[in-house]
Amino acid sequence: MHLSLHHPVVRDLYWAINSPTLLEAPCLKNWQDSSRWFTHLLQQLDQQPAPLLRHLQQQVHHPYQPRLGQYFEQLWHFYFNHHPDYQLLVHNLQIKAPDNHTLGELDLLIRNRHSHEVHHLELTVKFYLAVAQQPSDINLACYIGPGLKDRLIDKYQHTCNHQLPLSGSDAAQAQLAARGIKVDQAQAVCRGRLFQPLALATTGQPAWLAQAQLHQLKSAAYFRCLERRQWFAEQPANHDNYDYNQLVIHLSTHLTHPLQVAVIDPQTKQETRRLFIVPDSWEAAARDCLSQSF
Repeated sequence: MHLSLHHPVVRDLYWAINSPTLLEAPCLKNWQDSSRWFTHLLQQLDQQPAPLLRHLQQQVHHPYQPRLGQYFEQLWHFYFNHHPDYQLLVHNLQIKAPDNHTLGELDLLIRNRHSHEVHHLELTVKFYLAVAQQPSDINLACYIGPGLKDRLIDKYQHTCNHQLPLSGSDAAQAQLAARGIKVDQAQAVCRGRLFQPLALATTGQPAWLAQAQLHQLKSAAYFRCLERRQWFAEQPANHDNYDYNQLVIHLSTHLTHPLQVAVIDPQTKQETRRLFIVPDSWEAAARDCLSQSF
């Protein structure tokens, strides 16, 4: 479906709802929507994206807000604001302790219009790189963000052990009761990509490599260097594509931090793989961060 959509924000809406879950776990909900309603909505928006753009501009002041988590949440808000089977009750609700201390925030509360059940959904979008020498080393504890500021295991544990139970706490139940709301179920929706070391990745799997390994990309493919606002949906070819030699020259002067890159097939002009290219010093710094307590 996404390949037939042209507007980048509409493609991002499709990706937010229908891309694969980042992890398979009991506390994570693998939400997917292949309904005729959603397909029709996407097709309408692709022709006339004004309602979606207006929603984003009202909420985040610009549809390409660099803060990806907020952009991701607003795409979900738009989705539920138009959903025929769910009512968006409240979002980003701060939960306060009796002493007015903030305990946390509930991302989304939605009500099923048919069963009347209320679902608490936590929304997360993350991009992590695995630092490992062999496949047997790959686990939650080996994934770190490209900026070396957060780890997958910490995010997973915080979501399952703090954010999801929050809606069942006494403080939350008291606040929600005042609104006439009782939560029946709490789950998280987690999107993003997990990047494996290039030597360990299977064909087409998201992967990362150091600048010194660029020679391993020598092929007929094109490469598109992505801004943060382009990290979600798969990217089509455009005038910004580089061939291998152009990519090497560009990175020789511009690679100061990890860069996400789309690999574009020269025949179909569609993305075939997502990469992170990192400075040669990144892996050592990542290993050091992973060995420490955040």
